[in-house]
Amino acid sequence: MKIHFIPGLAANCKCFKFIELPHGFEKIYIEWLHPEPQETLEHYTLRMAENIDPSDPFMLLGYSFGGVIVQEMNRFLSPEKTILLSSIKNNVQRPKYFDWVQKTHLTHWFPMNFFANDGFLSYTFARSVYFGKHMEKFEEYLSLHTDPIYMRWAIDNVTKWKSTVLCENLYQIHGTKDIVFPYKLIKKNNDKNIENQLFTIPGGDHLMALLKPHLINQALKEILEK
Repeated sequence: MKIHFIPGLAANCKCFKFIELPHGFEKIYIEWLHPEPQETLEHYTLRMAENIDPSDPFMLLGYSFGGVIVQEMNRFLSPEKTILLSSIKNNVQRPKYFDWVQKTHLTHWFPMNFFANDGFLSYTFARSVYFGKHMEKFEEYLSLHTDPIYMRWAIDNVTKWKSTVLCENLYQIHGTKDIVFPYKLIKKNNDKNIENQLFTIPGGDHLMALLKPHLINQALKEILEK
């Protein structure tokens, strides 16, 4: 069965290099597209899904902002399972700073050239979200798509997103040391069967797909064999 993978905000699918699937499953990568002028998240998601064949059974896996996209795909697709890696699935799990970004209209006035590929601030700030002290080791696998138009669109949409989609067979894999989406908020939700839906990675941070792939692979095996 095909599993369609979508990376995190500004990252590419090399971030999934160390993810291994059980026999019978195939990784299919979906890379980020350049947003059209004033494009809605709904329309963008439809374009991202153009290469998914809904006539055959498939699954979706989204990392970080990619997790938002795969949930939005559930509006018009029916995956066998939807898997969120280091992402959020409801409003309770939204970090508080998302509200601050929206209230201050940060993406409207902040100069997105800050994120230009050759900019020092980009190198220091944007990459630090993912790499931290591991920058030199993993930058090859997580090169960033930091086009200013894309960055403005993506940051605006991820911070204002609120879940209105009911996804069947939704699973989360999340690390206890994630500073982008704090684990304490991930645990704080109203699902009755949370222990069967949340797979915790001890010590995992937002880069755990590269740093702790063996634990991610174990969690995926459990989910896929359910």
